[in-house]
Amino acid sequence: MTRRNIFGLPLLFWGLWLALLILWMGRFVISFMSMYLVKDLHVDAGVAGTIVSMYGFGGIFGCLFGGSLSDRFGRQSMIISGEIGAAIMLIILSFIDDPFVMGAMLLVYGAISSIPTPAIAAYIADVVPMRAQKRAYTLQTWAVNFGFAIGPIIANQLVKISYTLMFYAEAVILVVATVMLIVFFHEARKLAGRGAAADVISSDGEAEVEKSSPSPAASASEDLSAPLRSGRDDRGEGRSDQSAEQPVSMLDNYRRALTDWPFMSMVVFMFCYTIAYFQLTSGLPIALTQLGMGTDQYSVLLTINGGMLCLLQIPSLAVFNRMSNTRVLVLGMLMTAVGYAFQIGATTWHGFAIAAVLWTLGELGTFPIAATTVANLAPANARGTYQGLYNLVWSLSNGAAPLVGGWMISRFGSRTLWICCTAMFLLVAAGFAATKGARERAVARNLREADLIG
Repeated sequence: MTRRNIFGLPLLFWGLWLALLILWMGRFVISFMSMYLVKDLHVDAGVAGTIVSMYGFGGIFGCLFGGSLSDRFGRQSMIISGEIGAAIMLIILSFIDDPFVMGAMLLVYGAISSIPTPAIAAYIADVVPMRAQKRAYTLQTWAVNFGFAIGPIIANQLVKISYTLMFYAEAVILVVATVMLIVFFHEARKLAGRGAAADVISSDGEAEVEKSSPSPAASASEDLSAPLRSGRDDRGEGRSDQSAEQPVSMLDNYRRALTDWPFMSMVVFMFCYTIAYFQLTSGLPIALTQLGMGTDQYSVLLTINGGMLCLLQIPSLAVFNRMSNTRVLVLGMLMTAVGYAFQIGATTWHGFAIAAVLWTLGELGTFPIAATTVANLAPANARGTYQGLYNLVWSLSNGAAPLVGGWMISRFGSRTLWICCTAMFLLVAAGFAATKGARERAVARNLREADLIG
């Protein structure tokens, strides 16, 4: 069948992208949870950080198993079940006013809401050719940032009426986006069925063996609605043998990922980066509250961050394409360090606004380029597992960042927190530079195996 592309990417990508755009416009509950606990439930800053950290620790389980389960049972089931489960948990959270019960429920909510994350990342790698993945993951990040820019504006108006409303609003948005995904996946399977028929039936009515790679629709349908099979090679091409197909071994995939040094070193570096960077949603709101600022000032900082990323993310892709992934990552870390260093002496909202501009410029290439690198490092039949372990970084950081930020601010003050974050970014930049060769060799090997080079 004819492959239909928009801006160099298949329709199968754009359907998911639109749903992600809506999903991230509604991801605001966790960003405002620290303020909710401190202002409405009158919880100490250190305790509030501990409670919010339960969300991140819960995400450890969702990422760890969501990716490998998507390799085993398909992307669709993990994405749909996770989003619906998250919506239900948000409704439950809206009725809780005990801080410690809230912490327990945030643990469950974090686990359920993180299940779709690695499946979504693996899906993009399934349907987008490797050479176009940098563009795809940049556009995915753009959708996240656009939602991150709009979400705080919506949430800030809701919390002025009642904090409870933000739980209901996010749950409704999750349900709407999930319905869109269900319709999209259904249409993708129909498209795949028509494409497969066109590929295998010759013009004289006789079945013939397909000698080229299957259509993106067919590949995506198999990956989303059925387990990956060992009877398919890493490019998704059917093998000629008729032996019984065996499902992917989750244990083998974990073993393969955990012994992949270039990949695991990147996981460690990104964990160190995100535990410092996520002080933007944990330490920063507490620091602003202690300086006498509230949700209005904080939400504008988040909007500055998301708005700048939306304006600059896609134009910056032309620059990133002329640079190696490692160089983009190192420069991003260094610019982020400058932004957080500026917060060390900031005492007014305008000072934090300037800092936000600087660390936003650092973020510009870090997240999409890191996601692209992970996708390039992952073998086709272990993409979900690799993405699950990589996204484990985010869950661990979401859990540890509020814990670390709240504790450091309560014991040593926000100035010490920003000094430690700055030092962390500089160390991570040095680590990425030192391990550049191993990553690039591994990516080149995967490119050769995909018949894209050599």
